[in-house]
Amino acid sequence: ITMNPGYAGRTELPENLKALFRPCAMVVPDFGMICEIMLMSEGFIDARLLARKFITLYTLCRELLSKQDHYDWGLRAIKSVLVVAGSLKRGDKGRPETEVLMRALRDFNI
Repeated sequence: ITMNPGYAGRTELPENLKALFRPCAMVVPDFGMICEIMLMSEGFIDARLLARKFITLYTLCRELLSKQDHYDWGLRAIKSVLVVAGSLKRGDKGRPETEVLMRALRDFNI
């Protein structure tokens, strides 16, 4: 069972159901590696540098901006921006990769 009880719209499992499942340890995913691989799969040549910059920006946003519910700096938001960047790259092959990623960030977050 995958649960995100703190996420919007999710509720906590009742105690009698919790007792039926074994706990397991989870680790935080490596956002930088995931971002780099996604950029490579979308056709970006300079994926390592762009992934480092992208994750630095998202980390700073998560830490410095207010903690309101409408801000989502998690993996789901990262993946959505990278998919948009891939479609923009395929649509305009002549544009530099940094501009494509910046445009995806602007279009997705505004």
